[in-house]
Amino acid sequence: MLALELIDAALVVARKHGDNVDVIADAPGVALLEDQTTVTGLDALQRLRVKPLLANTNFWRGLSTQPLTRPSRVAGTTADVAFAQAETLLGRFKQDNEGVLLAVPAGYSREQLGLLLGVINETGVRVAGLVDAALAACSLEPAPARVLHLDLELHQALLTVLEYSGGEYPGLKRSRYEIALRHGLLGIHQTLAQFIAENFVRKTRFDPLHEAASEQRLVDQLPAWLSELQQAETITLSFQFGDRELQLEMERAQLIAAAEPHYLELLRLVQNARVAGMPIELRVSQRVAALPGLLDRLRTLRDCTIQVLPPAAAAWGALQYETSIRRGADALALIYQLPVPRADTGEVQTSDVESTPPQLRPTHVLFQGRAWSITAQPLTIGWAVEGRPRALTLPSALPGISRAHCTVVRRNGAVMVEDHSTYGSFVNDEKVSGRTALTVGDRLRLGSPGITLELIQLVNDDGAPQD
Repeated sequence: MLALELIDAALVVARKHGDNVDVIADAPGVALLEDQTTVTGLDALQRLRVKPLLANTNFWRGLSTQPLTRPSRVAGTTADVAFAQAETLLGRFKQDNEGVLLAVPAGYSREQLGLLLGVINETGVRVAGLVDAALAACSLEPAPARVLHLDLELHQALLTVLEYSGGEYPGLKRSRYEIALRHGLLGIHQTLAQFIAENFVRKTRFDPLHEAASEQRLVDQLPAWLSELQQAETITLSFQFGDRELQLEMERAQLIAAAEPHYLELLRLVQNARVAGMPIELRVSQRVAALPGLLDRLRTLRDCTIQVLPPAAAAWGALQYETSIRRGADALALIYQLPVPRADTGEVQTSDVESTPPQLRPTHVLFQGRAWSITAQPLTIGWAVEGRPRALTLPSALPGISRAHCTVVRRNGAVMVEDHSTYGSFVNDEKVSGRTALTVGDRLRLGSPGITLELIQLVNDDGAPQD
């Protein structure tokens, strides 16, 4: 059985032999639309800067039958370009009868998935099943209750949220995803190449980006330089220009600072997917791990545990769960859940949270200059809460607010918020899943954009909280 991992930063074809998985091909989703042929993969990548007008780097993500702005004689749509690369990767397996499993990243429309099936089937290799790529990548070992997957495509970063589902058919399930455009591998590499070129200009007055050929050489050397900087604090960059060898000393910290705008966006992706009160279990691809300093930046997030997945993890996971993914030709569907076993975290589940220290325990909710006390009797917050024993009624015109949005209550020495809404409740911009504890100074946002309430503590004359 074959598996095709459709991450355009590096499409991977893998094959299972017994208990082993072999990577057969690995190629970037890059193409040059020359007049009589379509060049794809590494050959195209190594000429990308030399022939930019012929280049196409978004044909997998932009899969469609709409005419290209610059078509060639043999490729008029992105589907034609995708077929050219699929034929190169899979064409030699036409005689195989087992078919191929597709590991597809989130974000494809229903129409694109249908077109994708047509493109792959046209190569002569039958599609035997489709699975979410992040789900497959995180299925290689038991899963915690909630895990985040971060990967880099050519033009965007993709964060996928996976949650363990119980019931009759337990397993790991994709719950949602977020995309950060312009923060993919090409964008980050372009930022770093630009920074290196500027430093070459300062030291040698030579600009590697002035000519297409030298720009291509710079971009080709960049991955090796980044790999060196994973281990070294300083390296010497060598660049050949005619009969001269130009050298530039570059510090790891300098490149990390140059990439900081991208890193901040990736941190935002991960942080926004956090559930209040829960640690972050983050699994990342080799592409994420290869960027100097990025894992260190991600580790600055509170309670964040990071695991770097092996190469071709999505293809490997698809093959491991072949029996759960394989479907007949008339019943193909993208699989969002796999029967991944639950990880034993060693955590003891308790029915109530621990008591909050008195100096950190809020006594009131503050909204529009008025304070509502927090007691053992729940305070219901929403725009239609009449008849409740204790209620904070919000203006009905506020966007993103439910009728009875949430309740705030003091229980066992802690102040808790419990979400009941359609639009979500957020503590310090971390989404509440079920309920979470509140402390003095927390900002409780209801809905999106919604409204924000503050958690405050009133004290007596002696400084003791007014409990």
